[in-house]
This record gives sequence, structure tokens and C-alpha cells, in this order.
Amino acid sequence: MIIADDEHITRMGLQSLDWEEEDFELAGLGTNGLEALALIRNVKPDLVLTDIKMPGLDGLALMALMQAELPAIKWVFITAYHQLDYAMAAIKLGAVGFVLKPTDPDEIMAACRKAKQAIEEDRQREAVELGLRHQLKEYSFTLQGMLVPDHEVSKHNEVIALIMDEIELNYQHEMTIAKVADKLHYHPDYLSRLFKKETGENFSDTLTRIRLQKAMDMLADPQIKVFEIASQVGIRDARYFGQLFKKYFGQTPNDFRKMLFVRSDERGDAQNDK
Repeated sequence: MIIADDEHITRMGLQSLDWEEEDFELAGLGTNGLEALALIRNVKPDLVLTDIKMPGLDGLALMALMQAELPAIKWVFITAYHQLDYAMAAIKLGAVGFVLKPTDPDEIMAACRKAKQAIEEDRQREAVELGLRHQLKEYSFTLQGMLVPDHEVSKHNEVIALIMDEIELNYQHEMTIAKVADKLHYHPDYLSRLFKKETGENFSDTLTRIRLQKAMDMLADPQIKVFEIASQVGIRDARYFGQLFKKYFGQTPNDFRKMLFVRSDERGDAQNDK
């Protein structure tokens, strides 16, 4: 788990709780939203316990930013009585719960136990689904008399890894499966079918998703204009970029940026209320 709170006393109090007794490993402490963002990307925790009001990025913006990258993370928010509207917004985003200030250790643990239960349920469900998919795949191959040897599966994974490397290196340029296939010395039709079979996505869908995730990161920098971001992630038509972003994330790039930065003004007014 990661803890994020800009108040030193609150942060130290949260750190001192007996997390090991609850089977949590405290993997990092963030003193503001941007620090917490870096920690989350590095650690990839199961749970984030965070204040809603923080400098840099507030808790809601932090959660919204990370949901596209690490959707499995569970979130518990700490908030004050006069910020209950933010707490309700957190619940709508998918937070497991929230704790009111002044924080009570029992309430914090109760919320985190609820998160732990949700984490365990997700893992059990994923294990069952993975087992079923494996059984169905083996059954399908058996029916067709084409059970794939282990070395072939490994080879396929290596090819997919090479394709993903190409996307990561060149997403800002014009890319097609045909260009990648030519570079890797494969037939484009074969590579296209293999990619869809192994990842469940078309090459173009994966490329678009990665481009939009990169764009989401760039929107956190107010100095970069939206049309510049579109170009820098390889989408030359800014209007089309806006349509894609809204389709994937439910809001326009400008609305997402406002969510990140409009509250900065409110944070300045609310700091004295903490």
C-alpha cells in the first residue's frame, strides 16, 4: 500500500498504524500528489490511502490519472467534513471508501479491511477466469489437433514483446502493423492475427490506447497546449484526438485538465481550513 498526505502529523500517524497485522506492506509515503503519482507508478500498489486535498495533484485527480494505467488499485480517501462533496465524487470514481478528519484509527482500518476484501475477491476472480481461459484454450487446440508446444508459445510471447517495444519507441510517429511487420521480417497478415490472438486487441486499438495514456500524462503540464499534445502522441488531427479521448475516458482533454488544475485555486483557499 501507499499513503499520501501533505500534513506531516497525519502522515506519521498513519505510518505508525500496525499495517503488518492487517497483512499490508507499507511501501511508500507521499507528501503531495505528484510525489504520490511517482510512487504509485514505481510500486504499483494494491491500495492507496490518500488525502483528497494535496498540493500538485489532489486525490481525485490522482485517482483519475491512474485509473487508465492501473485500474486494479483500490482507493481510500481521507477528507474533512466540509469536503464531503469531494468524498462523494471519489465514490463515483470507484473509491472503496473514505474516512473523515480528524481520523480515527479504527475507522481507517475498517475502510482498509474493506479494500483488502475487494482486492482478494478480484484476485480470486482473476485466478478463476485465467484457469477457465487456459482450459478453454487447451480444449480448443485439442479439438483441432493442434496443441501448441511450449517453445512455440514462448516464441509468440517474444514476438508480441518486440511489437510492444516498437509501439513504445515510435507511438509519436505514423505506425501501422505493416511497417512493424516489415521491420521485424514477418508477413503483416500473420503478425496482425498473432497480435489479436495473444493480446485480445487489434494493433491499432493498442496503439491508440497507449497514445491516449501518454496524452493523459502530458495534460498534467499546463504549458503544453492540447493540439500540441495530440501531435506529440502521433495523432495529427486535434479534433479527432479530442473525440478519441472522450470516447476512452468519458471527458474531453480540456475537461480532464480542468479537473487537474481548477481545484488548485480551491486548494489555496482551503489550506487554512485543514
